Amino acid sequence: MASLSTSVSISRRFVPRIPKDSSSCRHCLLNRSLISKCFRSHFTSLPLPANIRRTAQVFPSLRNRIRGPSNLSISFLSTTARPLEPSKSRFPTLSDKVVAYWLLGSAASVFGIVVFGGLTRLTESGLSITEWRPVTGSIPPLSIEDWESEFAKYRSSPEFQLLNSHMNLSEFKSIYYMEWIHRLWGRFIGLSFVMPAIYFVARKKVSKSMAWRLGGIAGLVGFQGFIGWWMVKSGLKDDLFALGSHPRVSQYRLTAHLAAAFACYVAMLWNGLTILRSHRLLADPESGINLLNSLKDPKLKLFRRSVAGLGLLVFATAMSGALVAGLDAGLIYNEFPYMGNGLTPPKSELFDDHYSRLSDKSDLWWRNMLENPPLVQLDHRILALTTFTSVMALWAYSKGSTMRRYLPPAVKKGVHGLVAFTFMQVALGISTLLYLVPTHLASAHQAGSLFLLSWVLVLGSRMWHPTRTAKLLQMTAKAKDQRISAAAINAARKL
Repeated sequence: MASLSTSVSISRRFVPRIPKDSSSCRHCLLNRSLISKCFRSHFTSLPLPANIRRTAQVFPSLRNRIRGPSNLSISFLSTTARPLEPSKSRFPTLSDKVVAYWLLGSAASVFGIVVFGGLTRLTESGLSITEWRPVTGSIPPLSIEDWESEFAKYRSSPEFQLLNSHMNLSEFKSIYYMEWIHRLWGRFIGLSFVMPAIYFVARKKVSKSMAWRLGGIAGLVGFQGFIGWWMVKSGLKDDLFALGSHPRVSQYRLTAHLAAAFACYVAMLWNGLTILRSHRLLADPESGINLLNSLKDPKLKLFRRSVAGLGLLVFATAMSGALVAGLDAGLIYNEFPYMGNGLTPPKSELFDDHYSRLSDKSDLWWRNMLENPPLVQLDHRILALTTFTSVMALWAYSKGSTMRRYLPPAVKKGVHGLVAFTFMQVALGISTLLYLVPTHLASAHQAGSLFLLSWVLVLGSRMWHPTRTAKLLQMTAKAKDQRISAAAINAARKL
């Protein structure tokens, strides 16, 4: 009897509270013969507690697993169930992990094409294909006649007439294939993103908000192809660059092309990381809630905003690098930290009236900043040094006593990785400048900018507080408590 009394006393701790109007039924739990009759007459008519209603919304299977005394199912769960898994007409609350892996794979493909596009620019292969044929252009020339036809079109371009008039058919093939691979890779990215996106949305593998995001990214990928041709077109007409200058694409269009590629990459990477993080947090709701609660601390607000600002600064620095590449500004002042006899070139060289197109010279400042090679290189140097200083300041801030106490371990490791990538990028940038922009170093420097931006995004994802995931964690934790309570009821029934 003593052991029976102790077991009942312990089980009472896990039994949900029953309203006062049925309090007389509590005594029935001690008598197995009265359980079925009492439960049927009283408990099934009680108002549904809020915690059980929320539990039913997340775990509909509980209506088959949570049973009261005498195996009576709690039938009211079926009336309020809103499942996590999608029905035939509803999107799920959380996107599938497969979608996250696909997004990260797409981001890796975009990363590769950005680096390969830089190589295409450095080898001056981008203007070898003078037409934009999105479908038929997927097939390269297959006969001698086809190659001669493509070569004839290239011979009529400004780049051949002013720069490559000595080029033969064999040399033309090498630059043609570089540009053809770049364009074919772009088409592959478009198809490998759009088709799976349609499948995941149709099969309800993504949440409703993620479905809209995938639509936006798909539109951006398609728009990126148009920007690419718009950029190439600027190098095929004499009136789109200054008379007597080196035939090249517009630095504005090159920067827009790179910015769109970066935007695609950031969107894919961020959403993939977001889905994986939500699944990781929901795998252990209790620790996930504790982690998100710690990230809501007001003392971390400044650190979180600093990471977001750093991401914008890295992006702006990369775009200024695109202007440097578009103007070949890296081929002048190949020394560091000096530029000629000082840290900056003479003022007369930085703000040259030659670049102004208005009689009142009101466009002198911004045109020199975007079109004057010495000033464009100086701007890139200033932004790069500002980025380096900001990263080191963030690292020092994370070492303070307050941040060491409140920052999660994963964030501390992320800051160390950010410092490492920053030093690597600075070393690549200086080396590229000192060695007169060799292809391998320049390409590595461009890849380094994406690596650095990627790590800022990783760090930001570790600091970000997802509101929707936090709500799901609360619901899941309460559902877990309800399962424990249901197990206690079954244990009490068996006594």
